[in-house]
Parts: sequence; structure tokens; C-alpha cells
Amino acid sequence: MSANSQQPLVNARLQALRWLTAVIKDGRSVNELLARDSVSQINIDQPAFAKQLLFGSLRFYHEIKAILDQLLQKPLKLKDTDVWTILLIGIYQLRYLSVPDHAALSECVELTRKIKKPWASGLVNATLRNFQRQQSDIEKKLQKAKTYQYSHPNWIINQLSEDWGEEQAGQILQQNNQQAPMTIRVNSLHCNRKDYQQQLLENDLESKEHPLATDGLVLEQACDVFQLPNFESGHVTVQDAAAQLTVELLDLQPGQRVLDGCAAPGGKTTHILQREPSVTLTSVEMSENRLARIDQTLERFGFSSNLKCADIVDVEAWWDGQYFDRILIDVPCSATGVIRRNPDIKIHRKKTDIANLVELQEKILERMWQLLKPGGRLVYATCSVLKRENELQIKRFMQKHTSEAYQLAPLEDYKLNDSASIGQQIFPGEYQMDGFYLCALVKPV
Repeated sequence: MSANSQQPLVNARLQALRWLTAVIKDGRSVNELLARDSVSQINIDQPAFAKQLLFGSLRFYHEIKAILDQLLQKPLKLKDTDVWTILLIGIYQLRYLSVPDHAALSECVELTRKIKKPWASGLVNATLRNFQRQQSDIEKKLQKAKTYQYSHPNWIINQLSEDWGEEQAGQILQQNNQQAPMTIRVNSLHCNRKDYQQQLLENDLESKEHPLATDGLVLEQACDVFQLPNFESGHVTVQDAAAQLTVELLDLQPGQRVLDGCAAPGGKTTHILQREPSVTLTSVEMSENRLARIDQTLERFGFSSNLKCADIVDVEAWWDGQYFDRILIDVPCSATGVIRRNPDIKIHRKKTDIANLVELQEKILERMWQLLKPGGRLVYATCSVLKRENELQIKRFMQKHTSEAYQLAPLEDYKLNDSASIGQQIFPGEYQMDGFYLCALVKPV
């Protein structure tokens, strides 16, 4: 019997409650929590249901918060965030899941005892029952409130409307509340895409070829990565199609010196080496933990890269003085294009963060441009849908530097959108991709 099987089972709702409280009260990220608990092998009785409660409650957090503001006579204290989170889970189940109402209510009341706050059982029971009775009236009262309507903070709604107009902003916000597909990248050094599709079918996993990402397959149903054939031997990895396109834009050639800046978690690093194994690749990442993840990913693929644990802007700390033919910088950003996968962004990201991010992006772009050979190509990428981080950032840069900007060739035959005059802005959901911005800049000879 394994050590994991000897551990007591954790109730799915209780585990979801713990995760959500850590996100809401302590500012923890979902990815961090799931990675930590995966390593510690917490034994959850219904892991898929626990994650459904976690992601669903975060996806509709702002909508449900608006409802709870109508139901609660006064806000709960910070120390009772866990009680508030029980109500969040309860209303999510009543609104969105096929769980019988009586089960949702009774299990939420039971959670108050599990967290040793039996005094809250009456509050939870009364609040959820009041929601059942008043649901129609509350929904009617809130229907014109945009935070409720789109389940996003007001600053994101307003910024997207300013950038793209209300109609396009509404489409982005609606897409952000959908579950993103699971997209994988086939390692073409081992097998081609069609052959791997057949391997998936033999494991009862159906997929479709992505029309833009030449190595990409979109699964009909998400699965555990270890269900993917030959995952551990580096035949495949999980990576959104938009992220895969960044390497296409690099236009790699044999023997080039390539820099992968802000490199974690390593998807683009391995894609560069997959596409052109003869390049000399340097990968820079500031976080030791995230750098370790790159190393693990490289090991799984059987690749090697010159890994540097350093602040990309602090060039003197890691650069050997030799210029690069190609530079990829997937810069820190608001992550407003990947809210489908990371709904906690809607809670954690603040309007005041954007100016600092834009300043950091500009600094990275300026420093990396200095390391690029004449005639070399730099690809600037973000997982953002905000103009300040994307098109406007590049326009500012080009006003200061002579360069040529390139669209991504594989996109020319597809009508994604014509919103960006420089580079390519991808909106969430387009061709089943995440929101992303891509631009290649070529340095004059």
C-alpha cells in the first residue's frame, strides 16, 4: 500500500474551501497551491469536483460577491473569510452545478463544523435559503451592474471598453468566463502530429489539429498529463497554441545564438530546441524555483540549455558579451489574456499594477535590444489584452529606435482581428487560443 493511500481522504468541498480561502485571504495563486498540494499528495475524495468548485467559484467570484452583498446584512470579519468562502461555494453550486439543492445546503452547513465554527451554521443555512427564495429579485436588481453581468472587477471592464469598445470588450469578458481547452504541443523530433493523434485515439483521447500552431493539437476533453502517451519521455507537452506561435515568429536558423528571456516554465525553451536543435540557447529566469521547473522540462525532453538564474535586466550579471541572433522576451504582464486558465487573476491583479508592469516591460525591451545583433530578430510577447502593454508599448519603442515590425506569417491567411496596427493581438477564444500579443522587431544592419 502506498503512503498516499494510507492518508485519510480529504472532503472535496473542504479542500476547495481551503484553496479558495488561501487565494482570497492570503493572496496565493491557484497554480502555486495546486503544485504544492500535488507534491504533498493530498488525498482528496473527489479531486475533479474539488477543482471544479475552486475554478468555478473564482470564475464567478465577482458575480457571487454582488449577490452576497445583497444577502448579508453586514460584511463578515477578515478572520471569517473561510465562512464567507463557504457561502461563495454554496451559491456557486446552487447557480451553476447539478448538485441537488438540499445536498449543497447541508454540505455547506457541515463545512462550518469542519472548520470548527459551528456558530456560523445558522448564518450559512439562512443565507443560502434566502438566496433560493430571493434569487429572481436579486438577479433583476443586479442585472445592469457590469461587475455582476461580466463577473470581473470594474477596472478591467472599463479598461477593455476603453481599449476595444464595448462590444469587443463584452466578448473578451464572456470568453474569460469560459473553460479553456487543453492544447498540447507534439515534439516533432519524435513523431509527427498525425501519428501522435493516432496514439491519443488508442488511449481513448480525441483531438483536432490546431489550424495555426503547426505542432498543436486541441483535446476534446481535458485529461491528466500522465494520460498523454509518452509524456514523461518528452514526446508531448501542454502549451496553449498562442504561446506556440511565438517560436514560429522567431524564424530560427541553424547555428544561431538565441536568448529566451523570462523563460519559465520552459515551454518556449523546449519549443525553440525542438524547432532548431543546433542553436546555442541561453535561458534566463529570475526565480530559482521557476528555473528548476525549466530544468525539469528540459530533462524530460532530453534537451539542454545554458540556464541563468538572474534578473534579465541586470545584464552584467549573466551576459557573456556575445550578441544574439534571436531574442524572445515573454515579458511579465497583467495576464489579462489568460484569465480563463487563471481566474484568480481577477482577484489579485489591481489597476495600479499596470503602470509598474509597463515600465518593467519597457526596461526589458530596451536592454534586450542592446544585446541583439544587427539584422537580428527580437520577438516581444505578452499574455495580455491591454493596449498599454502591447501595441502602444511597441509604438513607443519604434518611435525611439529604427526597426521593422513583422506580422506572424501563419496568421496572414486567417482573419483573427485587425485591431493592432503593429504586431498581432489575439483575443481569448480566437481559434481556441488564449489572449496573446506577438510582435517581431528586426534590427537594422
